[in-house]
Amino acid sequence: MRDFIEGWDRAYPVPAPLPDPRFSEDLVKQVGAVLVAHGYPPVSSPWDWGDLETALAVFLYGMKDTE
Repeated sequence: MRDFIEGWDRAYPVPAPLPDPRFSEDLVKQVGAVLVAHGYPPVSSPWDWGDLETALAVFLYGMKDTE
């Protein structure tokens, strides 16, 4: 979705060099910690962790599958 507004190039989604070593369990946990630091409830359920990982993959790579 580059050039959504003419002249405004978007940085995301980025090309996905799979597997991407930057996309790790540690990254997802750090994002969860940032959410808690901003007043959101802790991410404690395995399903919530999975959904957070999926949401990050969609934002970063424009895809739903991280494998």
